[in-house]
Amino acid sequence: MIYREIKLLQIMRHDGVIRAIDLYTPNTVEHEFKDVYVVTEYAGDSIVKILHDQKVTGRTHITPEHVPFIIYQLLRVLKYIHSANIIHRDLKPGNLALTSDSDLTVLDFGMARSLERTETSLTHETPSIDIVLVDVWSVGCITAELMLGQPLFPGEDTNAQYEMITSLCGSPDEELMRKIEATSPATRRVVESYPFHKRQNFTQRFPGCPPLFIDFLDKILVLDPEKRLTVEGALSHPYFADYVDATDEPTAPASFDLNDNPSRSRDEWKGIIWQEIQNFLGDDASPKIPS
Repeated sequence: MIYREIKLLQIMRHDGVIRAIDLYTPNTVEHEFKDVYVVTEYAGDSIVKILHDQKVTGRTHITPEHVPFIIYQLLRVLKYIHSANIIHRDLKPGNLALTSDSDLTVLDFGMARSLERTETSLTHETPSIDIVLVDVWSVGCITAELMLGQPLFPGEDTNAQYEMITSLCGSPDEELMRKIEATSPATRRVVESYPFHKRQNFTQRFPGCPPLFIDFLDKILVLDPEKRLTVEGALSHPYFADYVDATDEPTAPASFDLNDNPSRSRDEWKGIIWQEIQNFLGDDASPKIPS
């Protein structure tokens, strides 16, 4: 939703989060309002573009040495937004940008949610029954993709995605199945309909990769969220020892209240977004018209 992104880009203050520098609309009165443009700072190329260029040109832009530096920056951002009770929910290479100095910026908060407004779910993006750790699972997938140069789980649909995840990480054990059943008996029945897989040995699965990378991946790509690394646990993993600086891992001063009641009507949201534009423009309250 555009409202959430507009709101979050105004209230978040972190060097790893994309910054809005302007909002404007070609519409001059509220009852005609239908278009809004968000102008952000330039943060570099998206990681998906960088990885694509690597594949096409054969030139390596992201080396194994770059990976822990990039992922440490991502974890710093997650520590900040999670401390504000916000989850991103759409972390992927296309929503991460890198400068030529490998400085990372997290983009696109359109899927972000307040924790208290997010329902627990089990999806093919993350096999987690604790939605707060959806972002942590994504960190594991991104880490692997940076090292391998290609997606770890490139399934084209839900079934293929789930099969690829469980063939590497193993099927849910009985302890996790009980947790799934407590949330949704129907989901347990669906999970039980898939073939059972044992967890692979990650050292054998990722031959030639740095041992600390393998250990980190082995601890973060865990189906049960209660056994998976947390953001804080990930930050303290020795894979990031060369970059970690606990004095430079800021948290939000308070939880962010998005006030994003889903029961509002289309016209109500239209008025709210219009007002956000006016508030952003301040004294220059007339919407800017793009040239």
